[in-house]
Amino acid sequence: MTSLRTLMRGRSELGVAAGLGVTALVVAIDAANIRHTAISSGVMGPQVVPAIIAIGLALSAIALTVTVLRGGHGEQEDGEDIDLSQGAHWPTLLGLGGLILLTALLMNILGFVISSALLFFGASVLLGSRRYVLSLLIGAALAVATFYGFVLGLGIPLPAGLLTGIL
Repeated sequence: MTSLRTLMRGRSELGVAAGLGVTALVVAIDAANIRHTAISSGVMGPQVVPAIIAIGLALSAIALTVTVLRGGHGEQEDGEDIDLSQGAHWPTLLGLGGLILLTALLMNILGFVISSALLFFGASVLLGSRRYVLSLLIGAALAVATFYGFVLGLGIPLPAGLLTGIL
């Protein structure tokens, strides 16, 4: 008899299909629990788009499961500058994760512009950049452009933090 491990070898895409299925279930449950209000009552209602997304996710999960069980699988990526025999560089991954967590924790204190600029700078240094001033300037420019794009362009307020009154 074949063991489950032998049967599942080379079928890691089933994990992605399971993730899609769980996401579809969560979206469907959330869509079913959306309350109708006088403001949201329209021709379609607020549940239609989330229901369509849940159905699409469920169909994708089913299609991927069927494809994998029939023997299909994703091809390993051949990058010209990537050595696929090497594993992940955990210090870099953990550093990037820590930077993202630190950015989330300091967003309201420092503000969007400062925390995003520091996130860009830290990520570029962790990924190998040695042009520190240029990385910081690019991060600041992108952060300011994004800040004003959200605040002025979309009308979505972002925290200014230490730069309140300046931005």
